[in-house]
Amino acid sequence: MIRHHAFFEALGALDEKTPEWIPVFAGLSVMRAVEYMAEESDDANAPNQSELRATRAAIEAIGTGDPLRYALLNVVDRVSGANKPFPALGADLLSYGRALDLEASWALASDVFDTTSRIFSDGLYPRIVIEASIALGASARSAGDWDSSGRAYTQAEHLAARIGDAELGLTAQVGMAGSEMIKGNLPSADFDLEAILREAGRLGSQRVEALALHAKASVAHLRSNYQQAIHFAYRSLELTTGGSARERILADIAAAYAGLGMRATARDGYSIVAMTSPNQWVRWQATLNLMELAIEDGDQAGFRDYMKQMESVGLGPRLRAYFLFFQALGCRRFDARDNDAEFEMARDYADSHRLHQIAFQIDQAMSAPVLRSNPSESDTPPMESGDELARIAEVIGHLRENASA
Repeated sequence: MIRHHAFFEALGALDEKTPEWIPVFAGLSVMRAVEYMAEESDDANAPNQSELRATRAAIEAIGTGDPLRYALLNVVDRVSGANKPFPALGADLLSYGRALDLEASWALASDVFDTTSRIFSDGLYPRIVIEASIALGASARSAGDWDSSGRAYTQAEHLAARIGDAELGLTAQVGMAGSEMIKGNLPSADFDLEAILREAGRLGSQRVEALALHAKASVAHLRSNYQQAIHFAYRSLELTTGGSARERILADIAAAYAGLGMRATARDGYSIVAMTSPNQWVRWQATLNLMELAIEDGDQAGFRDYMKQMESVGLGPRLRAYFLFFQALGCRRFDARDNDAEFEMARDYADSHRLHQIAFQIDQAMSAPVLRSNPSESDTPPMESGDELARIAEVIGHLRENASA
């Protein structure tokens, strides 16, 4: 089996003269240097210094504003003179993989996380292996590789149990519950997340509680329980410190407000994320959500603009399924024609990637009446919700003003 196949495949799809080719080539050079170092056992067989200099030159050809440049420079500095994996190298490899994940380069990120979990001894450095396996579970799932994702989460959970790290074990369990949710098994996901929340509370783990609350918000949203989704997500937001994670939560809060018909608040939330997130996947998700709002608003020009932005980008299976779904919805509304074939293509794509919940949504939309007039829009929350939804909506409005400023 060819190692780092994802990098070779990515290079094969790119023109060597394009700027996009350089960071992929540099990444491949670094990963091969890491492999070489990990397989040798004495200083005499450490990576050849001329090869490392060539690798560094490839990295320095990456633009100075690109976060991949600094992540790769850190890794190659660690490899120089080393003859076996050590913790600082593991941390830098994880940072590189996460930088790739932020760019939605999930296949490459999966390669980095898989390599990290493979070259480090789970006896000497179990936490590095666990963190790499959890990250692999998420990136492989985003790339549509359910089998690799499941194996990675299971490995992380088992190793965490072996070393007695309950918090890391629960983190892996949140990832597995998220996979059940995305596949459409909402009762199982909700049951597991409730158990995780109880255990996180017993341990006093705010980080795991935030992760589980965010996942529960997603389950509530898929059940069309939008008020509950907002409450869970906002509680998660209050417990979350990482910027990228906060933006994902904010996008989900916006989606729940859209479900309640409070589309002005939803637009505020999506627009903040689309303007400010460093995470490519999150920006794409926010743009797709704005595309859906344009359909509901009867904004044909906005719909066409968002569709043009998204039709040629490298979406993963889940976002691609939603793009095809929204494209079918928009074309049915604005072109006033029978386009069952487009809905069927979207449903078949979702089914082929085991995204059964999305396929169910597409089936429902196919049988729903065609929307011609604009649905009413109000930023007044439902009476039974009390003041909490209005308070959260006001917070999001202020955040939008600050982002625009």
